[in-house]
Amino acid sequence: MSDVGPSLDYYLRVFGNFEFSVSGIFALNHAVAILGAITGLFLIGLAIFIFRSGSKDLKNQAIGMILLIEGFMAATLAFYWIYPFSLGTLQTVVWLRAVSGITGLTRMMMMVALVSFFIESERAKRIRRVFQWKRIWILPVVSFLALLFPFISLGGLPGTLGDMVHIYCAEPLAQGVGNTVFGTDLGYTPVCPEAFASVYPTVYISGSSGAALLPMVLITTLPLVFVAAFMVRLSRDSVRVNANGYNLEEIKALRTGFVVKVTFMLGGFITLIGLSIAFGLTSPEMTLFNPETTNDRGVKILAIGGPLMLLCHILSALFEGTIFTYAILKHEVMGIDERLRKGFTAAAFTGLGTLSFLIASEAMETAIPGGGLIGGLIVGVPLIALRRPILRTFSSLSTALMPEAHTMQELQYLEVFAAANADGNITSKERTMLDLQAKAFGINAGRQHHLESLVSDEEA
Repeated sequence: MSDVGPSLDYYLRVFGNFEFSVSGIFALNHAVAILGAITGLFLIGLAIFIFRSGSKDLKNQAIGMILLIEGFMAATLAFYWIYPFSLGTLQTVVWLRAVSGITGLTRMMMMVALVSFFIESERAKRIRRVFQWKRIWILPVVSFLALLFPFISLGGLPGTLGDMVHIYCAEPLAQGVGNTVFGTDLGYTPVCPEAFASVYPTVYISGSSGAALLPMVLITTLPLVFVAAFMVRLSRDSVRVNANGYNLEEIKALRTGFVVKVTFMLGGFITLIGLSIAFGLTSPEMTLFNPETTNDRGVKILAIGGPLMLLCHILSALFEGTIFTYAILKHEVMGIDERLRKGFTAAAFTGLGTLSFLIASEAMETAIPGGGLIGGLIVGVPLIALRRPILRTFSSLSTALMPEAHTMQELQYLEVFAAANADGNITSKERTMLDLQAKAFGINAGRQHHLESLVSDEEA
């Protein structure tokens, strides 16, 4: 039994009653899952874009494979929160956690193997070949076999990663219907706290920690710390970079992506250790619907901290994917740097606006009942009025992360335009010739205007 009504009505009810407190946990869980799905589709799209770019470089193919698996992980990391699934459906969806474990280990091995492209030895050259399509299957098979022993010895998925709790509540202060996905003893009769009355009927889903969870997080995180450190050292070793003909800008971009990714992963692991020490490993009894732990501070922290940790991992994957795509395609795909910068700027501005609107609305709602709209206007009007300087700030940040880069055709066009514009004036005949030249190079009108503006800005 888990009837929550029509899907649209349910989501409107949950997000319409969002609050910055533990009562907003349902909206938070759904938002993280939805953002994960969107990020996953975006990263998979970037991977396909890399594969279809026509590049024959095996390194580019390797990064495309990494983004493909990152996209799958981002989409499935919190997928069980994307909808109030029934218990029967959740018993199928929960196996995505096992698949995520396999893909996490595979991702770690891929990232470690990526270092071989910056080491000139016979062993490193042999390692690179694993990214050939006919051999890449080896990594997920190794990951599956590596996880098979703990899976069997610890009693399957609940013993390895932990069971999941499924609680259905129809109305406040009533008895809920509680189950675990794999039949682990729930240990209590759930109640439906009045704090969530505005979103009932609803389903609450939470996970518990299995014996292998922390070791798996450590195993998939620690090697990437050394990868990030290697890329940082390499980016500072100009002698080695020049001697081997590496692209320093590409190395710096990869370094940034790895450092950000590893920082979030390491931070998540340390936070997980800290929460475990402070409150113990999560179990089916540790929920907001257990009458003995409903008001427990630790349970509330875990309920909010869990999805926020997943959100950090999802956002770091999004950043990593954007930076990696820029690093390898900036000299091969026309305008990829400009498109990625625009996307980054738009996403940052939208995120700032949404977060500011929610915080202001909630603050005013708390201070003045029914004053949420006033808070939204207080934030919305300045954001609209100051959108240009704010967008310029985000644009400067994106330019620092992804500097202007051009393909060979664009560089040739810039030379032609500079020659034609030597006297500061473009005649109609020169304009016609430039348009024909741009067309021959495959440069569209929008990109042509952008390139010409760069030359004009430099001369000014």
